[in-house]
Amino acid sequence: MGQIATIYARFSNAEQGRGSSLDRQFRICLEMAERHSWQTDPSRILSDEGRSAFSGANRQPGGTLYEFEQQVEQGFYLNGHVLIVEHLDRISRQGYDEVLPFLTKLTQSGVTIATVDGDRVYPAFERVPMGQVMEVILKAELARDESQKKAKRLAAAWHSKIEKAQTNNGDHVAITSTVPAWLDVAPDTKKMTLNEDRVRVLREIFQLTIDGYGTPAIAKRLNARGEPVWNYRGVRSNNGWTVGYLTKIVLNRAVLGEYRPMKRPRGNVRPESKGVVILDYYPQAIDPIMFAKAQAARKERANSSGSWQLSHGNILSGIAKCSECGGRMSQQVTVRKGQLRTDGKRKGRKYPANNDISYLYCANARHRVFDEEAGQLKCSQTSKIRYEPLERTIVDIIAGYAAQAQDNTDPARIRELEIQIAEARRQQEGKRQQAESAARSFVSNGSAIMEKVMLELEGEVSEIEKRITALEKQLDAERANIPTDDPRAPEQAWFKRVGEIKRQIYSDDEQQRKEARVKMKQIVGRFVSQLSCDRNKETHMILGGAVGMFIGADGTILATGVVQDEIVGPNGERNWIP
Repeated sequence: MGQIATIYARFSNAEQGRGSSLDRQFRICLEMAERHSWQTDPSRILSDEGRSAFSGANRQPGGTLYEFEQQVEQGFYLNGHVLIVEHLDRISRQGYDEVLPFLTKLTQSGVTIATVDGDRVYPAFERVPMGQVMEVILKAELARDESQKKAKRLAAAWHSKIEKAQTNNGDHVAITSTVPAWLDVAPDTKKMTLNEDRVRVLREIFQLTIDGYGTPAIAKRLNARGEPVWNYRGVRSNNGWTVGYLTKIVLNRAVLGEYRPMKRPRGNVRPESKGVVILDYYPQAIDPIMFAKAQAARKERANSSGSWQLSHGNILSGIAKCSECGGRMSQQVTVRKGQLRTDGKRKGRKYPANNDISYLYCANARHRVFDEEAGQLKCSQTSKIRYEPLERTIVDIIAGYAAQAQDNTDPARIRELEIQIAEARRQQEGKRQQAESAARSFVSNGSAIMEKVMLELEGEVSEIEKRITALEKQLDAERANIPTDDPRAPEQAWFKRVGEIKRQIYSDDEQQRKEARVKMKQIVGRFVSQLSCDRNKETHMILGGAVGMFIGADGTILATGVVQDEIVGPNGERNWIP
């Protein structure tokens, strides 16, 4: 009976993975095992896909060769074993000073190494003959030199592509085979154009983000209506729209037309930026204002609960806090609108509820969260506050406040100027980065082309600055008629919609009601600086950081006043006057 054998195969990049590299390696290694009567088994066929032997990534944690080597060092194969590979360079391309010690370590630990290349066998517990040592050294060095030359060729080719894209800025010609999913590429000219159907969905995703929807709610919405998932490299996902994919889309600056070449250092699974930004490389699908608003909306709801959008829509989620522990006030629904309830006056008779009935409670107190440092429960506040009256009062207060705003401007013209300024600033920053990159390239290799590019870019940066100054003067003129007593004056037109949204959050149309509640939650988050609930079932609200209100359990406003810094005396006296 022959020795037990393990087969090892490896490839470095995705292009090899799409071919038959692994199958070919497995086949020829199995053929060698049969010739030598070695025993193989599917459980002893190892592979490292996309792991470089030049960087040694296949011999680092996570690689199957690394695990095999660990077993060798622990003495698993002292009774004899065979490791079969196509070439020695499948094990390492780091040169003879890595390959030879690896070969010696394994053979001295009971592992015979066999290579299909040359039908070489290096027996366990035997000294490797000098002739074979010289052969190993020569092959290892040739493999290392080949990898170095290949790396330099690829780096030079990429550098040339990036230089071409920078000099041909705005041509929208693809230099890579992979482009964002909302673009089409002409097969002959490689010209990139917007796919209008997908851009429509893309803009909807950004608008929903601005309106306050989180990625779980957006994914549910797109999947519910059967919106086709975009293909990647011709392969369609079977998972539908996912939170991860939508997050990548909303954060991707390629929607602005920017291309940021990446590099993947050998042995590093995470790509890194090359430090180059090519503006107007892709056709622009999202304007800078919409992109900025989407990022701001994501930041605003960072501390809010995401599940509320998928259920009943608590517009105070993430805003209402417990006055004792500072924990979040969660909503507990006890009765749904339309649900049958027992009539307390007439036994046995039931009637459908006219409204939802729910309560806010401290999540820390309800779940009995323990504070290990203090050695006690985080909160003992068990009072529940009726949600619906509180919501109506807060919405009425905010709607009344917003209704006072006066808008004497042309919102469309202001938005147009804001977009132009944002786009100009983005172009300016990108041109500045390009100029710095061109300067570094000129210093390192003295390229006359890059010197010319650098000087042209510096001139463009100066011209863009002049254009920004002119646009800002126009914007100031448009805003000249806005009252200055409201710090939110530029957003007055948007806040005037609060009254309409207020009506919609109680609409009979479920979809309209849901969308309005998402928007109202966003508005509440902007206006309300603080909202805390106490054990007396009262709610303290600070509006805009200036106006304080106490709201009773039934939604009645108990007191209101201007918020002032409270002076505390030496013995804890409140409102202390020296």
